[in-house]
Amino acid sequence: MTETRDSRTAHFDALHGLRGIAAVLVMLGHFSEYTGRRYDLAPSGFLAVDLFFLLSGFVIAHAYDDKFRKGMSFWGFAETRLLRLYPLYFAALGLAMIGVGAIIATQGIGAYSRLDLLATLGFSVLFLPTPPALSTAPDLLFPLDGPAWSLFYELVANAFFAALATRLVARSLAVIVGVGLLALVLMAWHGVVLGGGAYWDNTIAAPARIAFSFFLGVFLNRYATGDSRDGNLYMLVLLALCGALMCFDPAENVQLYSLVVIVLIWPWLVLVASRLRLSGFWRWIALFSGNISYAIYVLHTPLIRLSNAAVEAVTDISWNEHGLPFILATSTLIIAVSAFAHYVYDKNIRALLRHWLSLRRAREGVTQF
Repeated sequence: MTETRDSRTAHFDALHGLRGIAAVLVMLGHFSEYTGRRYDLAPSGFLAVDLFFLLSGFVIAHAYDDKFRKGMSFWGFAETRLLRLYPLYFAALGLAMIGVGAIIATQGIGAYSRLDLLATLGFSVLFLPTPPALSTAPDLLFPLDGPAWSLFYELVANAFFAALATRLVARSLAVIVGVGLLALVLMAWHGVVLGGGAYWDNTIAAPARIAFSFFLGVFLNRYATGDSRDGNLYMLVLLALCGALMCFDPAENVQLYSLVVIVLIWPWLVLVASRLRLSGFWRWIALFSGNISYAIYVLHTPLIRLSNAAVEAVTDISWNEHGLPFILATSTLIIAVSAFAHYVYDKNIRALLRHWLSLRRAREGVTQF
């Protein structure tokens, strides 16, 4: 008898694989500036963020819809999401500050304004964008860890979802997705790059990207049903397609290309992948890459900076003159550190925090009694 997607077969293993390859391609895309643009391995890697938003909406609806129906509170959800995101993000800030310390040690505090550095660190610790007037890098929302801009917008979408979870029926979701789609189409029509979000001068694109993709993911999880199938071979095809789309560099019509991928291809890809059952080695690969994908995403920028600083300290290679050996070695380092960060640091820290919170609730309950 054929199993349906409603049975939640295999815990959406194939979606883990998509998340893993997307994180790696974002990482590879960020090496281009360190090679003087000679090696731009993922010129369309910014589209991975829209895939992340879509996957996030899909998985969060799957994980929390029933909990909200059973009475989960907004603050309970917020606590869970912060416990999921913050420990690795905090580790990324620590690595970034090590890099800042190295610059201060070699160039002096004059490389930064003390007030700007403190303000940047303060806003970053609070998971908030740093205002340009108080920032060490006024063009970036998150100077210490650039990719954190998408996590910020995802938390905003999460909060909106939690506040209205039981009222987000098909019609209201269609309205939100429709408004996001209209905004994306209008921006593409007027030549706005749809990959915006990380920089203050293009972050106007971010609300449209998160509104369309995140809430479409919620919609697909709730209402797009279908039969599941054995999918090892299909998974390889989907991963190859996913990678090819982000490695392709459209010489013209970048906005149209981005729009087609975001609006048509990513939803189709997620829908197909959500119905696949993986097994054996390929299931292990999908789960492993998906498990460490968040660590790769949030840690890779400070790790690339530290790796660059180390190479500069022992060679005469300038920061933007690296080649493929630097990309290969640093990518290997990032994946290894990310695996350690997920399986050792993050899991144990989150377990300790959950234990501490449960003890605190128990004490509060005794006090109130």
